[in-house]
Amino acid sequence: MQTFRAIASMICRVVLLGIAVPVLLSDFPNGKFPSRFATAWAVIAVCDALAVVAPLARPRKVAFLAGVAAVGAHYYFRHLVPTWDMAYMAMAILLVLMPASGRNTAKPRRKTRL
Repeated sequence: MQTFRAIASMICRVVLLGIAVPVLLSDFPNGKFPSRFATAWAVIAVCDALAVVAPLARPRKVAFLAGVAAVGAHYYFRHLVPTWDMAYMAMAILLVLMPASGRNTAKPRRKTRL
């Protein structure tokens, strides 16, 4: 059961990366930085970059918080929430609600002296 949970968690993280990368790349106009580094563009790009890096972090909650930041930035600056952001949030919620694999809960055995 532990292996199944670990594999499911890895699949969710890969799907989160697959969703976040196109969202991040859509913010780059023609593959280059804008000539005038606007605050709105910078905040949205940073939040999307955080959403790309978050699934690689150990705590699962980081992916959810990065998704919330990305959704908030998109809504605040563009007044719309892209469908990809909502898909990211759905996968992040699934990742957070998934039970832990329990691999780190085992206590190391103590060596006893005779």
